[in-house]
Amino acid sequence: MALLLRRIAQTMRNKPIQAEIAKLRDLKSKHLCDEPSKNFVLKCPKGTRDYDPFQMAIRDKVFSVVKECFVRHGAVSLSTPVFELKETLMGKYGEDSKLIYDIADQGGELLSLRYDLTVPFARYVAMTKTKQIKRYHIDRVYRRDQPAMTRGRYREFYQCVSDPIKSINYCTACHQCSQQ
Repeated sequence: MALLLRRIAQTMRNKPIQAEIAKLRDLKSKHLCDEPSKNFVLKCPKGTRDYDPFQMAIRDKVFSVVKECFVRHGAVSLSTPVFELKETLMGKYGEDSKLIYDIADQGGELLSLRYDLTVPFARYVAMTKTKQIKRYHIDRVYRRDQPAMTRGRYREFYQCVSDPIKSINYCTACHQCSQQ
């Protein structure tokens, strides 16, 4: 009886996923019927990848060890949005500024996906007038690059940074954050 209940529960949890899989298969079959000369391929966008459960387990373990090390040395975690105001990011990366992804915002703000984790942190420090912090951050960043998959370049990847801040001049921080 318990096995039956587990199977029913698992089936109920998987129904939304199974429905999405069925929709994608249906879309693929319709596309192939409408235009047999075109191939409809389900794939990740160039420069990105999926991680299977085994890969996720390894990554989670590595991240856990790294985080424990940072915490052991007195660092705290801090998270910033995955996108920033475009004006905050532009001009901070020199030639690499052309590698920033711009995104459309329906609210009228010009936004871009973060290119690294340091400039958003500098914005945070300037906004909050943080005087002292030893922070670490492990998160995804995005670069509008021509990925060469054989060399391991991706458009979406994880970056790990540690930035200790001790006594800071806010005028300098604000100037650096707004400099273009």
